[in-house]
Amino acid sequence: MSLSTPTVRLRFFPWGECASPGWLLMRGGGVRIIRQPVLVGLLEHPRAGCWLLDTGLHPRIREVSLQLRLFTQLSRMQVPDGLPPTPPLSGVFLSHFHLDHGAGLTALRPEVLLTSREGYESSRLGSDLHVGWHAALWPEDQFARTRWVEDLPRRSHGPVTGFDVFEDGSVLAVPLPGHCHGQYGLLCQTAAGRVFFVADAVGHSYVLTQGLRQRLPSLIAADPVAEARTQNWLRNLLHWCWMVPSHCPHAYRIPG
Repeated sequence: MSLSTPTVRLRFFPWGECASPGWLLMRGGGVRIIRQPVLVGLLEHPRAGCWLLDTGLHPRIREVSLQLRLFTQLSRMQVPDGLPPTPPLSGVFLSHFHLDHGAGLTALRPEVLLTSREGYESSRLGSDLHVGWHAALWPEDQFARTRWVEDLPRRSHGPVTGFDVFEDGSVLAVPLPGHCHGQYGLLCQTAAGRVFFVADAVGHSYVLTQGLRQRLPSLIAADPVAEARTQNWLRNLLHWCWMVPSHCPHAYRIPG
């Protein structure tokens, strides 16, 4: 980061919850139930305003189909009543096309949505849970108000190369292949240091920090080999930045 690179304010808060036995989530996770937040981020940029990072869960998923309603029950998901409280938003970043990350899009109908073209195209291949998405979760007129990550200029910061979201180096959208087609995280320059929102590249920070191997998340990954490669790459960055997985109950409390 150069002296001229602005910093952003970033905080995360739970908006919904899922739960599973620790042994099912990761090898060595134990027998107790691990409650995992469904995290939403609020990013404040000095010029570009406030951006929501994912939308969390939303009751819309219960209205789409009986299959989705049963899925939320079997997954022990706690679905909040509506949308997270935010200041006026300039845009929404969707890390990837899974229902616990974008279920609130139809209610938000963001003026600007930033997401992956690859992810969008993949989400259109089916409308059921085999892709973790449902076409009804996409607002009808959203396409015209969507910016594609892949169209942004590329930029590198240290060992990380991504797409320059605000074209000033403050936030890079970084590809994180494996869990879902077209998944991106955000590397953010904050006053507290580098914070890397890694979405579902890893289901729990212990997979990175303690070397525990994932179980259930890898079983439903689009490409488990690419997922393992991404996780190994992230482990090499632990000394360099603070990482926030979307469902870790610990890491979203950013130090400082």
